Amino acid sequence: MSDAIIQSAPVWAKPTSRYSDLFNRALILIALGALLIFILLPIFWMLKSSFQSTSEVHAIPPSWWAANPSFEPYVIANKIVPLLKYIWNSIFVSASAAILAGIISCMAAYVLARFRFPGATLILVTILLTQLIPPITRVFPVYFLIQNLGLLDSYSGLILAYTGFAVPYAVLLLRGYFQSSVPAELEEAAMMDGCTYFGAFVRVILPICLPGIAAVTIFTFLLAWNDFLWASLLLSSGDAKTIQVGIGGFAGEGGGGRYPNAFMAACVASTIPALIMFFFVQKWLVGGLTAGAVKS
Repeated sequence: MSDAIIQSAPVWAKPTSRYSDLFNRALILIALGALLIFILLPIFWMLKSSFQSTSEVHAIPPSWWAANPSFEPYVIANKIVPLLKYIWNSIFVSASAAILAGIISCMAAYVLARFRFPGATLILVTILLTQLIPPITRVFPVYFLIQNLGLLDSYSGLILAYTGFAVPYAVLLLRGYFQSSVPAELEEAAMMDGCTYFGAFVRVILPICLPGIAAVTIFTFLLAWNDFLWASLLLSSGDAKTIQVGIGGFAGEGGGGRYPNAFMAACVASTIPALIMFFFVQKWLVGGLTAGAVKS
């Protein structure tokens, strides 16, 4: 009798456990839904406001949908500031910095991953320490360095600054990627076929490491694309401004208050190039960051 009761006890416990699992899942779904709303609500508000009239944006209670959607706010935004010119400036600066940082970090990471030489550990420690310094403390040193190089208020100075900020992180990421995802036997086989170290690097290593290189390139591009501080300090004259500085100037001159719909339209336009790029390379980005973060 007692054995039968003991054996049947888990059967009675199963419904309680099942209900507990359902309750926990429901709590998780509710929490995730609330977090998703918290993240997406500002984006939705920006998007819908960019198609509304000024009166609809200022309406109380708020109007959640555009009664008569119109692209006029985008036309107004481009008239107030040279929006397309600013976007092109940002694309040029961000893409140049991403390409330059990718080339430098690939070569540096390959050397640190494959070769042992005096000072290698010190170089790695120094690179790591640069990531511990608050960015705001670098304002004056970087500004005066760019000024002394004669590159202030030029694309070259801003690209050089972004490259310097991105390379340390990129080197650490790619070094882990080379060590975990690229066996040294591949280079040995290539050199047995007559390749030099550089030939093996270009013909064998780089094609295999495209996901990691893509992750580094996208990281640098987004770093430069979303930056306001350095773009406003190092490049802020006339039509040479980047889109973030242009939007900041738009808001600072009162355009955000007088033309809130046009201001939102400018914000939406500034996100489109980055979204398009991320849409096409998101698979490489996730794969590169995952493989580079784990060393086998």
